[in-house]
Amino acid sequence: MLLYRTLILLFFFFALELSFAQPTYQFALTTTSDMCLKASAGIEIIGTEAADSVRISWSNGETNTKRVYELKSGEYSVNVWIRHKQDTVFLIKDTTFYFTIEKELCAVTVDKYFSPNDDKYHDLLIISNTQYYPDFELSIFNKWGQQVHHQKKEYTPWDGTWNGIPMPDGTYFYVFFYDSAKKKDLIKGDITILR
Repeated sequence: MLLYRTLILLFFFFALELSFAQPTYQFALTTTSDMCLKASAGIEIIGTEAADSVRISWSNGETNTKRVYELKSGEYSVNVWIRHKQDTVFLIKDTTFYFTIEKELCAVTVDKYFSPNDDKYHDLLIISNTQYYPDFELSIFNKWGQQVHHQKKEYTPWDGTWNGIPMPDGTYFYVFFYDSAKKKDLIKGDITILR
């Protein structure tokens, strides 16, 4: 008889708990790539109320923050735990999101032309974002395939000379290796000297 009452009470409690509607929450996870700057990720939670308790735990160890920074490429997760009080019953929402931070090459851009005529306007060839590639290698060739400029590891804007001699107007070709040891990732193209 005692067992029967316990079952009835358990059923009554279970039925009572089911009569409360679980709040509807919406989640939006955003990430950036590990590129020029380290990646970041953020979580937005829609539908919480002022009385709700919310805990956020990121797999990189940070807690109770909606955005994390300085993430390297790899696998991550974020756990969101919400406790909602409805009358005298606490409803729990425990959700984990898994995501991947991709490694992408930081875009290196090379000016299409420059004008080394000492007028203090666009006198040097500028290549952006070389600081993110400490082992880069750059070679510039004339139209006959002769190398007229070369540098590695530390970028210095090119002044349009070869062994101190100004190069003539025209089109030149460059190859930029992101890593001089591997030479697998590269960009190449042309630049024009206009005096």
